[in-house]
Amino acid sequence: MKISQETLVRLNRVIKSNRLKFAAVLAAELLGLRYLMVRFDPATACNLRCGMCYFSNPAWFGRFAGSRFTAEEIDRLAQFFFPQTLQLFLGGAAEPTVFKNWPELIRIAKSFGVPFVSLTTNAQLLDRDSSERAIGYGLDEVVVSMHGVAPETYERMMPNASYARLHDNLAKLSAVRERNSASQPRIRVNYTLNPDNLEELDQFFERFGAYGIASLQVRPMIDLGETAYRRNDLAPHLDRYARIIERIADACRARGVALLANREDPAYVKPHPYAVVYDAAVLRYIGPMGVWRDDFDWRRETYRSYKRRSRYRRSLARGVIDGGRSFVQATARASHAVVERGRWS
Repeated sequence: MKISQETLVRLNRVIKSNRLKFAAVLAAELLGLRYLMVRFDPATACNLRCGMCYFSNPAWFGRFAGSRFTAEEIDRLAQFFFPQTLQLFLGGAAEPTVFKNWPELIRIAKSFGVPFVSLTTNAQLLDRDSSERAIGYGLDEVVVSMHGVAPETYERMMPNASYARLHDNLAKLSAVRERNSASQPRIRVNYTLNPDNLEELDQFFERFGAYGIASLQVRPMIDLGETAYRRNDLAPHLDRYARIIERIADACRARGVALLANREDPAYVKPHPYAVVYDAAVLRYIGPMGVWRDDFDWRRETYRSYKRRSRYRRSLARGVIDGGRSFVQATARASHAVVERGRWS
């Protein structure tokens, strides 16, 4: 069963009890059902150096960039995680299309029956051949990351990117989809918002309305440390933000486009009340920087043996009792760094 990101967001908000959510995860774990949301980076690499991203931080880049999985490692990880994966997002903290033969990852996921596979990309390296193969393998969604609507802002915020190439590649993707008479992949735009690109969001459909976009996600930027872009405080601009979100919401409704936008806490002042189960029990970040938790020695032990060693099911049961407090305390040290690396995309 395919479940879109929009559906999961709505479901997560409707079901407010973390105890109930932990109970559902525990039941799925015991019955061998799919419940994992996997963010998979085949390589820690990117063709761009966006100002709000880790890749513009020289210290981070020098420590992590350049590593990649081998084909054998991907096969091993697929066997561990894909049988229980509900949603697979290719691209979590890097650009997946720099990985040679990236459409093969979609084929592997679909061979394990993963119902929903999404590609998160800056779309600069998409071409007709790779789009044909990805669609042929069953790609369900393409999430296009954008940090500007106007060409000057887009190229300033995303060094090495070409605004003209973005439009050209979106047109190619749309053409391939139409030629194959396919409703998939759905196109979602992930607009990372900051004080300098806020106002031009009003121009979004004027510039990008021709590509059959199904959903627009507006994500206020997260401070990722010593990145090149430092105007990371949205608090002085919240009134402007609220007005623009209302206008873009009207524009989305008029076009039948789903809008995902943080209206409750765009400055990230409060902890997210519904994120604990996702972070603690559902999310699996997989990348050359780390696989799920730092104490999981995935090259030498299996996923099953690690869960048994770490008493994973017992911790889920405690989450049912206390709403996740003990689970988070027990796993925070082991998983925090890996979760953070996979959270932002």
